[in-house]
Amino acid sequence: MLFNRKRLFSVLKVLLSLGLALLLFWFLYKDGFADTLERMKQVNYAWVMLSLFFGISAHLIRAFRWNLLLQPTGHNPGVSRSLMALLIGYLVNLLIPRLGEVSRCLVLKRTNNVPVTSSLGTVVSERVLDVICLFMITGITLIIEFDQLSDFFSALFMDKLSSLYALLQEFIWIFLLIPIGILLLWLILEKKVKQTSWWHKLRSLMREIWIGFTSITKLQNAWAFWLSTVVIWVLYYFMSYVVFFAMEPTSHLDWRAGLALLVMGGLAMSAPVQGGIGAFHLLVAGLLIYYKVSKTDGLSFAFLLHSSQMILVLLAGLVAGLAIFYIERKTPEASQSVQVKE
Repeated sequence: MLFNRKRLFSVLKVLLSLGLALLLFWFLYKDGFADTLERMKQVNYAWVMLSLFFGISAHLIRAFRWNLLLQPTGHNPGVSRSLMALLIGYLVNLLIPRLGEVSRCLVLKRTNNVPVTSSLGTVVSERVLDVICLFMITGITLIIEFDQLSDFFSALFMDKLSSLYALLQEFIWIFLLIPIGILLLWLILEKKVKQTSWWHKLRSLMREIWIGFTSITKLQNAWAFWLSTVVIWVLYYFMSYVVFFAMEPTSHLDWRAGLALLVMGGLAMSAPVQGGIGAFHLLVAGLLIYYKVSKTDGLSFAFLLHSSQMILVLLAGLVAGLAIFYIERKTPEASQSVQVKE
């Protein structure tokens, strides 16, 4: 019964997330979706194809970087296996947000017997680095494009931040008492908790995840790792920027607008909805208004950029899934771990 309730809660959470994403998408396009589709006939798809090339190149370099992170844990599945696991993870994220991170670890467990806890630790490390990079790029972009972005962020967040500040003032004691209460409860129950079997299992699990997380400090090829990190973000930039030239209303935008687009895209794809649906279109179209692009043209551009990348993820993920299936059928021994040579 408990299992069924948990599964029902998970399903409802996914459906709620998808429902919110589709509702936001419908709200944005309800009056002009037919016009958006008509505008797609006027697109120069050569620039879109170039964007897709940059996108798949970024996925390849990301797989290479992930493989570098896995090596200090004692496993070297290879770039091709890491890439297939990564693409399957992206595909799963289109259905269930954040589950793709676990899914790609499960794929490596199945194909190369890499422990899920170790690979999951590297994924956490990778995501923390991505957040740091996004914050750094956001800071640089705010300096370069202060006028446009300050107006945009003010319009988007200031009212919400004011409401949040008022809420914090009203319930400040509750927010202070909750962590104090948790700390006191832990001090009272600490000895009993540490005697339970699940506590020891949790410690063992966290220890393995920590080994994967700290692999970034034990890199065998640090230069390759940090260089690949820079290359990934450069490719992400051009993946979005070149699509400006695919549509006449955005073809005049320069490299600084491309930086702002990279930031908005990164923030939107971090939203807890499937594939950033709705959130991406809202943020990108809203941003372009501050670059003298009409709301209608901005929504059309956001639809083009987002749809092309989602199609890439869908097709690449399906191909990777078929490749894994073929490899496992042809070579059953492929699931054996490939250990790093000392």
